[in-house]
Amino acid sequence: MVDTTEQVTEKNQQLGDQKVMTREVSHDSRDEHINRGVRILWFLIGIIITLLAIRFVLALIGANLENAFAGFIYNITDPFVAMFRGLLQAGEFKAGVSRLEVETIVAAAVYALIGWGIASGMKLMIKKE
Repeated sequence: MVDTTEQVTEKNQQLGDQKVMTREVSHDSRDEHINRGVRILWFLIGIIITLLAIRFVLALIGANLENAFAGFIYNITDPFVAMFRGLLQAGEFKAGVSRLEVETIVAAAVYALIGWGIASGMKLMIKKE
């Protein structure tokens, strides 16, 4: 189980007739959760980009989609590439025909940029001292 408690240090000082209390809060556990989230995000983005790279190579060599592996890769990656299909006038998709899938390259680049943007935003939440 992960410790989510914050470490609090309190100091009491006497200034004349007034009592002053200073509190320091350590955010190490929160920062560790953010770092873990960033690592998980990059892991997931890495899986997506790796699958897209395999799809790109399979399309380039004209892999037979009736093959179980090629069919699996195309089925898994199709939702990630579908929104980019038709973006460029790179030719019509034909299964089993050697083709340079530019939309797959564009999809991988866009997902990498999205991952970078989200990871950067998460890292901004880490308190720098």
